[in-house]
Amino acid sequence: MSLLEKYVFWHLTNYFLREENYRLIHLHEEKFELWLDNPGKKDRPVIRIQMREVGWSSVIERDISNTLQVAENLRKQMGRMKLPLINLYISPFAPVGNESASFHDPVTSQNKKITLYNFLLAEDQMGAALSKLASHLQISEEKLGLTGPVTEEMVTAERDAVIGYITKKVSREQQQARKEKPLVTYTFIAVAVIAFLLTWLSDHQLTTYTFLKWGAFFNPLVYEGEWWRFITPIFLHGDFMHIASNCVMLYVVGPWAEKVYGKWRYAVILLLGGVAGNIATFALNSEAVSLGASTSLFAVFGALLYLVVIKPHVYAKSIGTSIAALVAINLVIDIFMPGISLSGHVGGLVGGFFLAGALSIKKQYFHWKQFFYGGAVCVLSCLFLYLGFSKQYDPIDARASNSFAQSYLNDHKPTEANKLFSYLIQANSADEYTYTLMASEALDKQNYEEAKKLADKAISMNPTLPDPHYILSVCYLHEGNERQAEEQAKKAADLSDNEFYKEYYHQFEQNKVE
Repeated sequence: MSLLEKYVFWHLTNYFLREENYRLIHLHEEKFELWLDNPGKKDRPVIRIQMREVGWSSVIERDISNTLQVAENLRKQMGRMKLPLINLYISPFAPVGNESASFHDPVTSQNKKITLYNFLLAEDQMGAALSKLASHLQISEEKLGLTGPVTEEMVTAERDAVIGYITKKVSREQQQARKEKPLVTYTFIAVAVIAFLLTWLSDHQLTTYTFLKWGAFFNPLVYEGEWWRFITPIFLHGDFMHIASNCVMLYVVGPWAEKVYGKWRYAVILLLGGVAGNIATFALNSEAVSLGASTSLFAVFGALLYLVVIKPHVYAKSIGTSIAALVAINLVIDIFMPGISLSGHVGGLVGGFFLAGALSIKKQYFHWKQFFYGGAVCVLSCLFLYLGFSKQYDPIDARASNSFAQSYLNDHKPTEANKLFSYLIQANSADEYTYTLMASEALDKQNYEEAKKLADKAISMNPTLPDPHYILSVCYLHEGNERQAEEQAKKAADLSDNEFYKEYYHQFEQNKVE
């Protein structure tokens, strides 16, 4: 090859890299072939530059056929619907044979998704060919044109400029990657740790009621409008072992996912994947109180498994086996360990997988399949939300709700207690203890008629409870009906060993004596 062909090869490469911000996606220096892509401008074509002696037109035809196949694979990897490709042959002479059709008309693939524009940059017509190329790309001819005789120094300068540019860019990207800290992972862990410490400081016993106050997931309260509980449980943990295991695991796998997906995509996967897990819990585990970052952790597992699916040749050996093993181990633990939400973990895993597909990894072209993954997330979320809300009025065991309602009342939070009472009544699940608690609250508010009605309801369901009899006695006493007040006081004292009720009834007997 002459100095002119070599100069044009490196000069064009240098221009597209520096001036057009193309990136090098393939380089074979010995064969003088390279492929360039412009990720910042999707309307710009992919460019292939090859310097070779093309003796016969049949050689060009075979090469064009092979280039179409490579371009189709590249299009699929980029996720582009259509791919225009500039194919440049730098040769000392034109091929022998009829090559006019290949170089004068674009060539399209059978599926019409690849359009190939072939240019022959032959030595005897180099100036005209470069002018034609500049016109096709709609750039100034001065950018690509020749300014005078080519020297060895000019070739060396262009080649060194290309190699130096690529080396510096790779080095700069590597330095940037080393400098970048997994801030999203660290922030998520920090928030979870702070939330746990605040919870622990408020109650060293870490009771279930404390977690409920801080935002643990509980279906009855979600039914009553506290939808924010789909998010807050992600940052709560039941004990030191719970938070340690989740944070350590996230510390191990989180930075890798954050590096591949980028910070904002990774943050969305963490949060919405965790929400997806809580939605699954909402639909399939209606009576339990749930909390923990494991739904988000499994969302990260799902996002990493997505990488193995879309690029098995890149990620299968590096992370595929490890992530699959982690998922399998954790799911087995879920099955055999009581108190762990299997539905939440599976929901987080599936949600993370589809969210990763919808968002894709960073520096990737948009692909229509992202609509599919995004639609799948929306459809599954809506389906499980519908399933959860369809069970809103199914009867449940009222014991947990009664216990939490009583704790709310003791904590002077009647609004929260009333939400639970309202849900139990609508679900036809209110029992004698529910009505007793409601009657007690009404009595505290000096709403005697309401307290009397609710106490009667509780007694009709279970006449052996002493509390509603006591409440009725107080109500009758307020009405001035001492006889019935004494009768109810006697029933309360007879049904309970509580000294309070006995002392209360004893006061009626003393009044008689006096």
